[in-house]
Amino acid sequence: MFDKKRLLTLSELNLQDKIEQMSDDQVSIYIQKMNYFIDTYPSKEYSIKEALAAHDTGKISKNLVSVWDMLDKLYAENLSQRCLELVNNAKDFGIDKLEADLTALFTDASALSISMQMVQQVTEPIASVEEKVDAGREYKILAVDDASFFLGALKSFLDGTQYKVTCLTSGTTALRYLANNTPDLFILDIEMPDMDGYELAQKIKEKGLTAPIIFLTGNANKEYVAKAIKVGGVDFIVKPIDKKRVMEKLKQHL
Repeated sequence: MFDKKRLLTLSELNLQDKIEQMSDDQVSIYIQKMNYFIDTYPSKEYSIKEALAAHDTGKISKNLVSVWDMLDKLYAENLSQRCLELVNNAKDFGIDKLEADLTALFTDASALSISMQMVQQVTEPIASVEEKVDAGREYKILAVDDASFFLGALKSFLDGTQYKVTCLTSGTTALRYLANNTPDLFILDIEMPDMDGYELAQKIKEKGLTAPIIFLTGNANKEYVAKAIKVGGVDFIVKPIDKKRVMEKLKQHL
């Protein structure tokens, strides 16, 4: 039986006053709604991006209504409200503002989908959001992504903090680095040309390294997420990255 208290780790959902009142049957129905969102959301995001490229605000609104309905049924109140505001204002927004607001919504909705999948698939306790870092210690982070833009953004976020990040652009280079270095945490992109993040994570585990692995991705597809968890991923950061989300993840896992 699924432990319904695990749902309370999903801070994006307003479940605090509802979860204790749910019967086992109601929890099962709620999980079904979660899975429907997980299965359906990626195609809705794709359709909205297609409509955005065509400047088709009618199609954007139509798909956003479906996304809003799913989020509303999950008690994702902040996200559902943002979604509804976009539905009501899509035709009035300039295309640049609409694209920026949609990108932010996509990032947060994908992060929610991934968190929901982790709650169901990861049997170990979900990492607490409490800050656990030792303020007097430096932490070594290895970040691997073939896109230098994301590495540059990550480096700028962590500049001057206790998190000392080494940024590399390929799995092969990362393995050479690991011959003489032992990071406290890994941030790995999933899609890379010479060696994807899954393979790199497996090789990291084969070396006996136990530092947490956080995957960097723009894809909430459940096959991607399940495979990442299987190879040892403990969490995800959804692209495009922002400093607040990155710092939250590091504080959870270090």
